Amino acid sequence: MPSIRVPSALRSFTGGASDVEITASTVRDALTALEQKHPGIGAKILREDGTVKPFIRVFVGPDDIGDLGGLDAKVSERDEISIVPAIAGG
Repeated sequence: MPSIRVPSALRSFTGGASDVEITASTVRDALTALEQKHPGIGAKILREDGTVKPFIRVFVGPDDIGDLGGLDAKVSERDEISIVPAIAGG
């Protein structure tokens, strides 16, 4: 079963859980399942049109989904999906 690594800034939606196991065959399905399990988290990751918000990166393993076909990138049972918000600073 794939898992989603949740950044600390969004763990208030998951009751503090850093990893959430879901059932999905694509990244899009995974994020939909995450929203179903933890309502409200999807709005922090995706725009209203269903695309990933600017300054958020999503990875399957070490690979950015942009290099894998976007939200339609396939995931397998052992994949870890990571949500990585940009870090600002100077």
